Amino acid sequence: MSIPRALSLCAALVLSAPLGALAQPADKTAEADARFRRGVELYNEADYIAALTEFRRAYALAPAYQVLYNIAGACYQIRDYACSLRAFERYLADGGAHIAGDRRADVERDIAVLRSRVATVDLSTSVPGVELSVDDVPVGKTPLAEPLLLSAGRRRIVAEAPGRLAVVRVIDVAGGDHVQLRIELPDARAARGDGEGAGSVPAPSPAQPGAAVDRAPRQNRSVPVLPWIATGALAAGAAVSGVLALGASADLEDELEAIPGDAQAIKRERSRTATLALTSDLLTGAAVLVGGISLYLTLAGGGSERDDGKRASSPSIRLAFAPASLQLVGSF
Repeated sequence: MSIPRALSLCAALVLSAPLGALAQPADKTAEADARFRRGVELYNEADYIAALTEFRRAYALAPAYQVLYNIAGACYQIRDYACSLRAFERYLADGGAHIAGDRRADVERDIAVLRSRVATVDLSTSVPGVELSVDDVPVGKTPLAEPLLLSAGRRRIVAEAPGRLAVVRVIDVAGGDHVQLRIELPDARAARGDGEGAGSVPAPSPAQPGAAVDRAPRQNRSVPVLPWIATGALAAGAAVSGVLALGASADLEDELEAIPGDAQAIKRERSRTATLALTSDLLTGAAVLVGGISLYLTLAGGGSERDDGKRASSPSIRLAFAPASLQLVGSF
């Protein structure tokens, strides 16, 4: 497309004439000119979202049709094809005979390409006066004067009205699609009276490509903390006892190499080394076992809420110490 290539030409054109030529107060014209120039700088720095904001602000202060060309270029760069198409069409309509023939031909070619990248959604609601937004951008109130023009891809539509539950629709549209979409907004009081929580949304019945699909409510999940604490404590104990066992082994080596040797000291160090090594092995095994249980509980959603709204009980686990052994006791 010729949009990015031609933007700099349009910038020079707009900066040279139209903003100051409009019958606007001097302060507004000066601000519009400053914002437009800032938008051009941001565009050249590839900060297209900020550039688009400045272009739109400049157009609101001094609505020169040439600025619409820059708005279209910035929208194209952020892949908002619907915005780019609307700006180009408005540019041709407002510019009329003032637009040079070669520029008009370029824009018409760009419009033909953009039309293959947008879809139209004929949207209606069960009640009038519903505030609509698409991807967090307000688009108006129902009934709409014309179908929504949406860029191809996944779009998020939110419908809100006083006294009604807000409804969210997520739709996938492809270029050239024409989708019929009706949104039913339940009465908030009626929904609560039927036992549904505030904010609940009835699921739609998609019957055609591009039909709306409600997102499923997320379940509250929690990580089982105590098993992981036990795992960490056991692992730390295993590490400490292992270090002590290595120290005891070194002391044993020193006693064995001492001349003359002390039989009692050798026996004492040998016993201490064996005890610490056994303790380290037991704690390591326990850490691995409890770590496996902790991982299972985490992946299985331990601590999540049940369908009846009550929190499911986690398996009970405790440690029991016995002579020369460590036992793991619990119910699952």
